[in-house]
Amino acid sequence: MLLWQLVGEAAVIALLIAVLNGFLSQFKTSRKGLYPLYIAMPLFAAGFAMRLAENKSVIDFGFFLTEVSYLFVYVLFTAALILGQKRYWKLG
Repeated sequence: MLLWQLVGEAAVIALLIAVLNGFLSQFKTSRKGLYPLYIAMPLFAAGFAMRLAENKSVIDFGFFLTEVSYLFVYVLFTAALILGQKRYWKLG
């Protein structure tokens, strides 16, 4: 991977994180609970960049990282739904 690709990828990820941070700062909530949201973007970007390599093992690990980042967000969303329902119904 070329240096300009790494720099461009880092700039796009930094921009996305800044936009997400700006959006979430409008709500009166602790940022500490939102840190997991910031993990998925760099993880996906690193995996996608690895998928552009010519080495098969690097490509396979890139697919793994992109799928793990999707699974991570899906599990976070599901956990939030379950915890919200438990709190709504006062089950736990």
